[in-house]
Formats: sequence, structure tokens, C-alpha cells
Amino acid sequence: MASLHDLRTQRAALEQTIEVRQRELGADHPDLADDLRALGRLAHELGDMMDAQALLSRALALHTERFGAEHPEAATDINHLGLVLHDIGDFDGAYAAFERALAIDEAALGREHIAVARDANNLAGVLRDMGDGFSAKEALDWALSIFMKEYGADHPTTESVARNRRLLG
Repeated sequence: MASLHDLRTQRAALEQTIEVRQRELGADHPDLADDLRALGRLAHELGDMMDAQALLSRALALHTERFGAEHPEAATDINHLGLVLHDIGDFDGAYAAFERALAIDEAALGREHIAVARDANNLAGVLRDMGDGFSAKEALDWALSIFMKEYGADHPTTESVARNRRLLG
């Protein structure tokens, strides 16, 4: 895990890169979307939730402009927005975001894709926090089956999802 200093250093470097690219390409150029998503994720890790939301929303707008609203790139941005919403306690907003990301990824990539597992796992977390243990278990079972196939039982992600599933009984 990166230290706070490392995260801040990464953020400053990425902000500078984006600033230069915006001058070259224009502020709303779709090529900025991936960098904005990365910066939004760093802001989230640093606890700057308002900035994270703004950056991820901007990345989503640019990815949607480039690929359309039903593209996995849009789903990834929506998923990251869901994580921010979950962390600030907006469970309804997080639930809606994770459901939307899951629907996009499942339609675009298929029911057994690793991105679907990521979305189902995140949905399970908010369902648990909303008090719906039954639905959380179902979502975790789905995610776990995909992670087991893709990564195997000894992968840290699989182990984490399995641990979360065991905690729900």
C-alpha cells in the first residue's frame, strides 16, 4: 500500500500531466478521461471526496462522449463513483451506481467477466451496509465464483471476497 507521501506525490505529478495535456488538447478532450479517472481515484484514496466525485464525473462524461453510455469504460467510472458514494455514506447513490455499472458490464462483457465480479463484489458491500444480508450473500457468491475461475483460490482478491462471504454466514 502506498504511503500518504507517495499518494500526494503521484497526485501532484498527475495533476501536472493533466494540466499540460489540457493545454495541448483542450479541457474537454476525451483523451483526458483515463488520467482524470486515475486522479479521481487518488483523490478518493487521499480522502478528498468532493474532488474525487468531480474528477470521476468528468471522466465519466468524457468516456461517455467517446464510447457511449453503455460502454465498460463508463461502467468503470460509475463503479468508482459508487465507491466514493459508499464511503461518504450515500448508500442509495452507491447502490444505484453499482447496479448501473453491473448492468453495463454484464450486457457488454458477459455474466462471467472479471469486471462483473468487481461490480457484484462492490454491490455486495453496499447491500450489507444497507442491511440486506441475503442479497449481499448472493452478490458475493457470484463474484467469488468468477474470481475463483479467473484468479484461483490463493489470489488476494479471491481470499478477500471469500473472507467477506464467510463473515455474512
